[in-house]
This record gives sequence, C-alpha cells and structure tokens, in this order.
Amino acid sequence: MRFGVGLFPAGPAAETIRWAQLADDLGYDSVWVGDSHLIWRELYILLGAMGVTTSKVKLGPCVTNAVTRHLTVTAAAMATLHDLTGGRAQLGIGAGDSALKNLGKKSATLLSLENAIQSLRRLFRGEKLSMDDYPVQLSVASAVEIPMYLAAGAPRMQELAGRVADGVVLGYWPDMAKGLARVREGEAKAGRPRGQVKTVLWTPCSVSKDSRQAFEAVKPQVARRLLSAAARGALSQEELALTEPLRRAYDFHHHMGAEHSLLVPDRLVDRYAIAGTPEQARSKVEAIFSIEGIDEIAIIPRGEDREAVIKTFASDVMRPLLD
Repeated sequence: MRFGVGLFPAGPAAETIRWAQLADDLGYDSVWVGDSHLIWRELYILLGAMGVTTSKVKLGPCVTNAVTRHLTVTAAAMATLHDLTGGRAQLGIGAGDSALKNLGKKSATLLSLENAIQSLRRLFRGEKLSMDDYPVQLSVASAVEIPMYLAAGAPRMQELAGRVADGVVLGYWPDMAKGLARVREGEAKAGRPRGQVKTVLWTPCSVSKDSRQAFEAVKPQVARRLLSAAARGALSQEELALTEPLRRAYDFHHHMGAEHSLLVPDRLVDRYAIAGTPEQARSKVEAIFSIEGIDEIAIIPRGEDREAVIKTFASDVMRPLLD
C-alpha cells in the first residue's frame, strides 16, 4: 500500500508548502500539486520550495497539460526538480481541465497526448527532436528517467495510459475495475508486462468524528467528478437528471468551489470520495486496495481544516493499515 496527498494550491503558498512538509513527516509516499495557473498558485515555484523542505516524498504535478505548458518548459522544470530532489520527481499529465477552460481552449487530443509523453521521454534523455519543424534538445538532461502518469477517466485514455505511460491516475468511481482492465488491455497491445503501469487512485477525502461534516466537505470536488462522469456517459438517465442543475451552474473560475455543494445530490457523493469517520474511511480504503492493481491512493484533503485531514488520515487510516 502506498499513500499520497494531492494539493490544490488555492490558498497561501506557505500553507501549501507546510502541508507538503507535514505529509513528508507523516510517512506519505507522494505529494502531488494541481496545475491551474489562473486560479491557483504557480505549480513549479511550489514544487521547488517543497523539494528543498522535504526529504522523502516523491513530488510532481497532478496534473499538468501540454497546452498551457510548452513541452520544453515542462521538461526543463521536471529535470530541474529531479536534480533538486535527488530523483524524487514524478510527472502527472492530462488532457487539461480548468487551466484550459479558463482560457477558452480545447482539451488535448489522444494523439497529441501520446506524442507529448513520447517527446517528454526523449527530452528527459537529452535526445534531439523536432518540434514545429525546429530542432530542440534539453541540454540540462542526460538519461533522466522521470515516471509519467496519465490522468485517464475515459476508456480510450485509459487504454492509451496502458500503452505509453509509466502510470495512470484514476478517479474514484463505481466501475473502477473496468478502467483498470482497459489499462491492462493497453499494456497487452503494446507488448508490455501486465502491471507495468502503476495506478494512482485520486480521490477527495475528509475524515472527521462528525461523518456528516466530512460528507459535506468533499462535495465541491465531487461536483467536478459528476460533470466528468456525465460528459463521458457514465451516469444513468436518473443521475443525469439529478445533476442537471449542477451542469448548468458550474463555474470554472471557481473550480471546485464551495458554492457548488448545494447542487450535489447526497446519494451520489459516496461514489466519488472517501468521507466519514476514521472507521468508515479505513473500511473504504481496505475495499479499494482489495481491487487488484491499485498501487497508491492519493487523498485530496477537503474541508475547513485540511491539515487536520492529512493528520487524521495518517494516524487513523494509513498507519493502522500499514502496521
């Protein structure tokens, strides 16, 4: 079992860095940082600061994209983070969500993402390649190996992760086993060993003695999960009707904001989050790890006291399962 913490840096930069240090001290394996430059603090400044104030956790974006970040910039930033941390860098990349929507840009295509991963791999190795008919080479990298995780909610994206990525980031949803099967199908098509692609489950989380409070805390992020599920046809007609007000009102300038909570149907929350008392959370984590192929659970702490969620999850959920 591996555990990570996902941080969306909407608040003060020093606070986000402190949470990364806390995760490092508490024994988490990874700290992932969201990338949405118009609404959150700058990703690579935060990762650099985390790199020099932590000693054990792996660090990286979850997730960046290949539209707002030119691939050569991403390659240079990640190679620098790799150097700064003694090899603790890891890269999460995806089609793009709020970072693109707040610029009025479209998400990356499957083909462009496949090309991005292959190009980044070559750049990390110091190879020469052509971009926009111009030769480029990252001179600060030489045989650098940085694991690349593809965020994949849709079936074709999951299959792509199996074919070309080092890892896959999956959201918590009811048919998770089907998503894992598609990743394995991708591995088989590419002639890769089964299980070579590591799996990170990315889930909002709130743990509290007050289960109702924890339940409400995760709703803002569940709102975004429901929109994604609706877009890929993963909701029933009844569920689509329940989420229609949310789909009409969602505002990407207030991405995963608390104002969306009232539009999230209670009955759908448990499908997309780990929320409740420590006992309830631990039971759900055990159920998730019982699914073959889950390598890491990365919690995104939610609620007014996110530091308390990081601490409580470590002491009352993570530690009892690891001991």
